[in-house]
Amino acid sequence: METISRRQSFSEKGINVMSEKEKIIVFSSREICYQSSSFFANQMADAFEDLGFDVQVCEFDEHDDLDAVFQPLYGQKYRLLLDFNSTITRMVEEDGTPVLDKLDGPFFDYILDHPLFHYNCLNADLKNLNGIFLDEAQEAYVKRYYPRVKKTLTMPLGATEAVTGGKKTETDTVLFMGTYDRPDKIYEMVDLSPEPLRSYMKELIEMRIEDPILPMEEGFGQLLKTHGEDLPDDKFSLFMNAMYSVDAYIRDYFRKAAVDELVRAKIPVRLVGEGWEKYESCNETYVTREKAVVFGLSFEKIAHADVLLNVSPFFNHGAHDRIFAGMANHCTVLTDQNPYLKRILKDGEQVCMYSLKDIRTLSD
Repeated sequence: METISRRQSFSEKGINVMSEKEKIIVFSSREICYQSSSFFANQMADAFEDLGFDVQVCEFDEHDDLDAVFQPLYGQKYRLLLDFNSTITRMVEEDGTPVLDKLDGPFFDYILDHPLFHYNCLNADLKNLNGIFLDEAQEAYVKRYYPRVKKTLTMPLGATEAVTGGKKTETDTVLFMGTYDRPDKIYEMVDLSPEPLRSYMKELIEMRIEDPILPMEEGFGQLLKTHGEDLPDDKFSLFMNAMYSVDAYIRDYFRKAAVDELVRAKIPVRLVGEGWEKYESCNETYVTREKAVVFGLSFEKIAHADVLLNVSPFFNHGAHDRIFAGMANHCTVLTDQNPYLKRILKDGEQVCMYSLKDIRTLSD
C-alpha cells in the first residue's frame, strides 16, 4: 500500500492553472464500515477539484511510516484539512508537538456517528480543531461539552448514483443495507458494567425506547436531574463515552423491531450487511440475507431496488446518508421520522416516514 495516494492536480492534467491555487488535503486515517472512509475521501476530493482547488488525498493506517506520511506535507499553507472519524488528532511528533499543529490550515473532523464515541479525539489540545456532524443535537452537544472544538456545523453526507445505473426489480421486497447485532448480546455488556454506569445505562435504554427521538445526552441530563445528581461538563462527556453500549443497543433494538414488523406483515425483506446471520425471524420465508459489500458497490444494489429501508435512531435530529443514497438512485425510501427530516424532506413523495414509537406505521 502506498503511504500517500495523490490525485492528479489540475496542472498534471494539462490544465493551465495559477501556481497560487489553494490547497486541500482530504485524509483517510482509518477504515470505517465497509471501507466507506476511503470512498468518502475520494468523493469529497472530486467535489473540491470541481470547485477549482488543488486537492490531495492522503490515505494511511497505523502500520505506515507516519514520518513518511506527514513530513512532505509540512511547510505549506492549506485552505482545508479534512478527515473522517479521524485518528490524526491524537498523533504527535517525537518532541510532543501534535502533527496537526505543524500543518498550516484549519482541520475539520467529519464525525460519522455520535460524538460520544470520539471523546479522546474531540478533547485533543489543538490550535485549529473543528467538527462536522450529521445531527443537529449532536453538534449542540459538542458545542457544550467539547470547548476545544473551535467551529462546528451540521452537514449530512451526500449520495452517489450507481455507475451502471439500475433496472428496478418490480417486487414488493424491501432492501435494508447495514450492520446488525443481537440486542440481547449488547445488553449483556450493560449488565457487566460497574455501578453507577449499569443503572444509568438501563434507565437510558428505557427512556430512548419510550421516546426514540430523545437525544442520549438530553436523556442523561434528565436522568441525573431525577436522581438529584449533577456532573461537571468534563465528567458528563466522560460518562457519555463510557455508556456507548446504549447507542449500540438502541440501533439494533429498532433495526430488529423494523424488520420484525415487515416480516409480521408478510412483506419480504432483503438484508445486506454484517451480522444478519444473528437475526432470528418469526418467519424465514420473508427474509433473504446477503453478505456485505464495500461501500462503493452498495449503490449498485440500491439502484436495482424499488424500496429502501432506513433505521437510524442514533441520528434522531439528523440524517443518515442511506436516505439520500436511496433518493439519488430512485428508490422509495422508508425512514424513521425525526424533527430534522420533517423539516428538510417532504413526506409521502420519494420519502415515506414512519414512527419508531409506533412501529406498525412502517407496515401501514
